[in-house]
Amino acid sequence: MTRPIPILLDGDPGHDDAMAWMLARSSPLLEIRGVTSVCGNQTIEKTTYNAQRVMTLLGIDAPLAKGRPRPLAGEPMAAPSVHGASGLDGPVLPEPAVFPVDLPACALMAKVLEESGVPVPLWPTG
Repeated sequence: MTRPIPILLDGDPGHDDAMAWMLARSSPLLEIRGVTSVCGNQTIEKTTYNAQRVMTLLGIDAPLAKGRPRPLAGEPMAAPSVHGASGLDGPVLPEPAVFPVDLPACALMAKVLEESGVPVPLWPTG
């Protein structure tokens, strides 16, 4: 078997991201080296909390870092009509057993890249 491809997941976990992360976690071809949250379908606080719950549910053992509270350009646009008020309404998810590290998302990405002996692609799902 070949070595798994290391990846960094980056998203605003709603239902679509949760499914993508589940597929990434279940693949023996991928190794999740880090996870970062972004504001998107909800506020950064809600998407980070959802990332924590999804990572806990899926058993993703990687550092998590919170991203920026707003896009680089423009205003944040939450979409409660798509994923609900929480950004991930519907499924009952466990309370987090994973907590953000004390680094911003870009610093965690840089750390993972610096510590890796091979390229680590960014997989944005948000």
